[in-house]
Formats: sequence, structure tokens, C-alpha cells
Amino acid sequence: MELQDKLIAAMEELNEDNVLEDVRAMIGAGHSYNSIQMSLNSGVSRVGKRYESGEYFIADLIVSGMIYRNALNLLMPLNGGRQNLPVGRVVIGVVEGDIHDIGKDIIVSLLRAERFEVIDLGVDVKPERFVYAIRTYKPDVLLMSGVLTTAIKSMQKTIELLRKENLRQRVPILIGGLCTSGFHKDMLGVDGWAYDSTATVDFCKKVVGSKYGTAK
Repeated sequence: MELQDKLIAAMEELNEDNVLEDVRAMIGAGHSYNSIQMSLNSGVSRVGKRYESGEYFIADLIVSGMIYRNALNLLMPLNGGRQNLPVGRVVIGVVEGDIHDIGKDIIVSLLRAERFEVIDLGVDVKPERFVYAIRTYKPDVLLMSGVLTTAIKSMQKTIELLRKENLRQRVPILIGGLCTSGFHKDMLGVDGWAYDSTATVDFCKKVVGSKYGTAK
């Protein structure tokens, strides 16, 4: 089996020891930073598919993100200590009044695996913090998450403030989490609603691809 295939399989199987061993082997064999990272990304994508099929669970996605970060640490010297330029920038946060962050953390890991720069605002994020983040970081996408039904009201407050500050038109917004639906997307007047992690990542890739001409 080729080294790339071994690394992809090890990442898919969440075997951290083998992942790190295979990364070291690829470095020793002269593979480039990009080549190794692409194999890691392929493995993470397979983990996501197994999650969507019900074979893996949330804990497995979290583990995959941890393994991915540890593998990237091995690659830093190969890349001169610098990460590749990100494909795009995303701001994400769990809205005010909600502290359920497992889904958010999964999205953060998957987006970073796809080479997005992610500004994670954390949980219980007030509308003013979202406004500050958009002004400061000028993201390509804003992701708002919530689990509690009261999160819809917080999302509405945030969007109203963005409109008041003339920032709404600057950034596409996607909402996600157990409390959201296609109905809420239309009600809030946002650009997207994600029912799972794959849909969220696909939305971000589509927005950035359209904006920068990098759609795959």
C-alpha cells in the first residue's frame, strides 16, 4: 500500500499512532507538506462520511480533530513553521443564551481540516460580539449555532443588529443546530441552513469558491 493510502486509512480508522508514524514516514520519503496534508484531509473527510452514515459518533469526530492537529504539528518544520494560506475565513459562535458547543467544535475541526481560517467566538455570544467580529475579521462566512429554542430569538437579535450597523450585506450567514430548520432560514432572512456538518462545510466551500474562483 502506498504511503498516502496508509495515512488516509489510518486517519479514517482514528488510529493516532499509525497516523503519526505514517506522517513521519512520508516526511522521510520526501513528500511535500501539501501532499501530506491532502492525505490527512482525505482521511478526515472519510471520518465525516462515516459519521453521516451513523457508523461514527460525535466523540469520533472530536477525536479525529485532535489527531489531525497533532499530525499537523509534526508537519510545521516541513512548512517552515507556517501554515498554508487559508482558503477563506469563517466566524462561528453559539448564540447568546446557549452554551451547547459540541456541534460547533466539530464544525471548527472540519473547517480547519479544509484549510479555512476559523475565528471561534465560543458560546453565549452576544449580538455585539458578532458585530465586532465581522468588523474586525471581515469573514467570508458567518456561522451561528444554537440548540435551545430560545436561540432563534438570539439569532434574530443578532441579524437585526447587523442590519442596523449596515453589516448584514457584507457576509453570507448560515444558521445551524438542533433548534434550526429551513423555516427559520426563511424567517430570519439568512443565506443558508445546515442540517449536518457536511452541509455546513459544503456551504462555506461554495461561498468561498464563488467569491475567489476556487470552487472545486
